Amino acid sequence: MSQLPSIQESEASGEVAAIYEEIQRELGIPFVPNIDKALAVSPKALAGKWQLFRNVFLGTSLPASLAAMILYTVAAANKCNYCGSIHKVTCRTVGVDEATLAALDSNLTGLSPRRVQAIVGFAKKCATDRHNLGDADYESLREQGISDEEIVEIVSLAALGNYLDTIADSLKLEVDEAIAQALQG
Repeated sequence: MSQLPSIQESEASGEVAAIYEEIQRELGIPFVPNIDKALAVSPKALAGKWQLFRNVFLGTSLPASLAAMILYTVAAANKCNYCGSIHKVTCRTVGVDEATLAALDSNLTGLSPRRVQAIVGFAKKCATDRHNLGDADYESLREQGISDEEIVEIVSLAALGNYLDTIADSLKLEVDEAIAQALQG
């Protein structure tokens, strides 16, 4: 259970209401996620998270499915139930199959093609073991034709995943009802 209040859609006004409308429009969803409602207690925190998410996740040059897989893998590695749930639904929405989701959660060596395996593995290491990144990690990406710009985006997505997981876990967020229903159905 969340430790702080949240701003419900019916209570939102001004900047918060405007951001809520942007979130729903740009994500194409009929609700405002609990993470945003919790952050709305501080409109600047909400605006910062939304701009970061918009620029890093929605604005990436990587395929949407790959960006979603990175966020799901980071959430799984961090054991963030809230983010893992929302990113799993996002993965399914953009066409990631159940076998791939299972590999993202437990066995990255089961991913294919090799390019996806290299990208997701690198992102997971960025999120969970970044101090041990070495030349070989970057070389494995370059061998797959990954550009420096894409490497920066992969690192940014991994960092975004950690940021979102920290917020969700620290604020003790409950999985959104719409997400829970999507996972069941």
